[in-house]
This record gives sequence, structure tokens and C-alpha cells, in this order.
Amino acid sequence: MKIKPYCSKPIILLLLLFLLALSACGSSSGPAAHTGSTDDMKLKVAIDSLSSPFLPDLVALDKGYFQAQGLTVYPTPFQLEPTSPQMAEAIHSGAVEVAVGGLLTEAFLVSQVDSDVKVIGQLQVAFPNDITVSNKFLQQTGLSETSPLEAKVKALVGKKIGVISTTGQTGGFVSYLFHLFGLNASKDATLVAVGNNVSAAVAALKTGRVDALSFYKPVGEAIQTQGLGHIFISPLRGDVPQMQGQLNSVFYAKASLIRAKPNTFKALVRAMGMALAFIQKYPDQAIKILQKYTHIDDKTAAAAAQNLRSSYATTPIVNEQGYNVTASFALQTGAVKKIPPFSTLVDTQTAAQALQGFTPQV
Repeated sequence: MKIKPYCSKPIILLLLLFLLALSACGSSSGPAAHTGSTDDMKLKVAIDSLSSPFLPDLVALDKGYFQAQGLTVYPTPFQLEPTSPQMAEAIHSGAVEVAVGGLLTEAFLVSQVDSDVKVIGQLQVAFPNDITVSNKFLQQTGLSETSPLEAKVKALVGKKIGVISTTGQTGGFVSYLFHLFGLNASKDATLVAVGNNVSAAVAALKTGRVDALSFYKPVGEAIQTQGLGHIFISPLRGDVPQMQGQLNSVFYAKASLIRAKPNTFKALVRAMGMALAFIQKYPDQAIKILQKYTHIDDKTAAAAAQNLRSSYATTPIVNEQGYNVTASFALQTGAVKKIPPFSTLVDTQTAAQALQGFTPQV
């Protein structure tokens, strides 16, 4: 509605007072409510799945590190947002306050529709996703895990590949590999959503529903220990040089909420710092915690432990080089069209202030 120039000053004054009142009151729900939050040491959190990228979250929960820092995270067991778009929407809408174990690609995604989002810290600094194939696949192609990357990727053409989500990072990994060699995953293969846990993925390959899997560790190890197939392509093993040092899992939230609850978020940073220190100091115990939540057997857990320890950060402070590697990955997969600069998306101050003078005791 256009306000006519001859409106009286009292009416304009009343309108301004009304708008100011609305601004002061805010909304009782949704993102705007963050600005009125008290620093209550409580956070509603979610993770993507019970898998290796989110091990620091599981360690912090299992070892009581959240409580040790005076922090209450809820709900526990953790709320699961099984796909990147769902997690992004949950953060944007305010349904979840912190993606306590989210993916950096998700943060890129939510930043496209919500400039208020900020990455606070890092968790996993390597890409833990494997392409795992059945024994039948290997017999038919005559290839092995030591074959050239191009030959392995081209052997996936025309195959059914199991993923957590066709629009998430597991599907994105297939798209990235195909893109490297001039292929299009959406046209040259069939991506099949098979669920977001180890047992569902194993069952899909075992029954022949899919020929291969694009999944987080320890799915590949579970396939191998059961004699069903082999890890075919593994960035963590060095099979994809372009992905070395990629920043994978992070924790992120809205800047307005971080400003409203500074002590709460500093406590979160310290709790995650303790979890990362525990993983580095006691890797075998950490894998046991992953085993507890994923229900993998001892042999699978032992196999996964050999590769996973080096994939976790030693500090929650975000590494810019890893950020840039992930940015390149996200652009090439088509997950996002534009990447915000590191200084725009990453809140470096909160983690630095939280860790000043703090030494994790685990």
C-alpha cells in the first residue's frame, strides 16, 4: 500500500511507534526468537547420521563433556536430520539451534537462503566417504582397489549406486567423481536412496538391490569383513588426490543466536575440543563409542580405526585451506552455485575466545 504524501504527522508517528513495538516484542517462534534468547547454557542440536563424521559429537555425549562444560544439549539421543537439505532447512527455520555435527556443504547450502548462518568449528578434516562394490562387480569388471581412478569411475557407468540421499553428500561424491572424467551421474548411473545407517547399506548390497555404495565409514569396512565386497574408491586412502585435506564435518548456527548466547557457544566449543582430544589420545576407545551407536562388529570397528584417527581435527578452529578444498568440491558437484568467502561464513572469534587458556583434560 502506497502512503500518500498528505498523511498527517500524528498518523505517521503512530505507525512508527507500532513498528517499533513489533520490533521490540519480536516473534515467539522461528529465527527471530534467537535475538531474545537468554544465555541459558542449553542448545537444541541435531546430527546427520550415526556415522564417522559425527564421532566427536558421540564422544562428547558418551564421555559427559557437554555436562563438564556446564552445557545441556537436547534431545538425546541426538535428533537426526538424514539429508543435507533437511538439516539446512531445520537450521534456517529455527527448528534446530545447532548442527552440532553437520557438513560444511550444508552450511554452504543454508547460507544461500540465510546470510545469518555461521560455521563455529571443525570436526573432521578428511572425506570419510567410500565407494564400495560387490564381489560380483569386481568379477565382472576385472578391476580392483588398486586400478586407476578413471577406470574405476567409468566402470560405475550404468550401475545402481546406493546413497543416503541423492541430493546430499553421498550422492554428491558420485557426481564429483563422474564430473572428473566428463560424465554425468544423473544420466550415466542410477542413484538409489537406501537409508542412513550401516545395516541398511549392507543389506542393499548383499541383496543385489545396488551394485555399489557411496557411504560413510564404517560401511565399507562392514562390507569387507562380511566378505561381500571391497572398498573400491577411498579419498581417505588417497585415491582421489583432488580431495586431500577436505574439511568435512563442522558445527554451525545462526550468528544472532551466537551473539545472544556467547557463553553457551563457548562451552560447546570447549566440549568439542575435549572430544577431539580424546579421539587423538584414545583412538581405540573412540572407535568403541562409534561401535556402540552404529552396532558394527569388533572386526569392522578395528578395520575402521586404522583409517579414521587421522581424519579428525586436533582443534575446533576452522582451517581455511580445508574450507577451500570443500568449496571446490561443492561447486563441482552442483550442490551449490556460489560459495561465500571464508571470512563471511566462518566465525573465527567464538572458537578462539573459547579456547584461550583452555587445555582439554581427557
